[in-house]
Amino acid sequence: MQLPKISIQHYQFTILIFILLAIAGIISYINMPRTENPEMTIPGVSVIIIFPGTNPADLERLIATPLEEVINELDDINKIETTLNDGVAVIQVEFYFSSKADDKYEEVLRQVNSIRDNLPPDIYSLEVRQWSVTDVNMMQLALVSDNTEYHLLQKEAEKLKLELNRVNNIKRIKIEAYPEQEVRISIDMEKMAAMNLTIDHVSNAILSNNANIPGGAIKLGEKSMSIKTSGPYQNIEEIKNTVINSWMGRIIYLKNIAEVKFDYEDQNYLARYNGTKAVFISFNQKEGKNVFK
Repeated sequence: MQLPKISIQHYQFTILIFILLAIAGIISYINMPRTENPEMTIPGVSVIIIFPGTNPADLERLIATPLEEVINELDDINKIETTLNDGVAVIQVEFYFSSKADDKYEEVLRQVNSIRDNLPPDIYSLEVRQWSVTDVNMMQLALVSDNTEYHLLQKEAEKLKLELNRVNNIKRIKIEAYPEQEVRISIDMEKMAAMNLTIDHVSNAILSNNANIPGGAIKLGEKSMSIKTSGPYQNIEEIKNTVINSWMGRIIYLKNIAEVKFDYEDQNYLARYNGTKAVFISFNQKEGKNVFK
């Protein structure tokens, strides 16, 4: 009964304590981390394989079964679930909660890498991802246009990415669903046949001209300077003027037997937003931060 008596006798002090507690509660509420999902470490790993042009039966025989066998050698596995669709296989490996998530991720990654050379070499993508709630996209933006070239959409997306990098609560920003630009060489096979040229002539000429080759060293007294050829192409005109071979006393350049131009890589998938061509920008939230900020 002493505590109520003391609180009443020293009511000014009691009021002050309650005010301080209220202020501390308000500050804690304002600074409390907020996210769409609770932050927790889940001991699980997903192995995602993208192999365009294959059906589920081939995916199971060539990829899923060998991976499941090596992963099943690990300890503390609760269950393994595999989902197969045309061109895509996803293997979900769940461990017991007593396991350390980071250690199990490293073990799965090691097992997958141990048979990577035995899997089909033309797999488009093979990823091993550790389960994490913070990997869930907090927001996804779409830059939409049917008339704008992909490289212009990518340029605008890069600008937006720089702006988003200034936000402290954002952890990872990805720009997705655009094909990379590349140099496309379209060879005229009839011209090559007439000049007794082969694909090897073309590929070897391009590779040898696009390499940095050490050329030894020059010694001047006590100083030594290394020599290296400056091989990499600087522009598309240099590629066009690559010497392929000679024919009837004339030098044959790449532009004489092929069309050389900038183009986009072959698209393995198309991204659309409401039916319109789009480039996506997605980002995640840092741990312990406020999703509303």
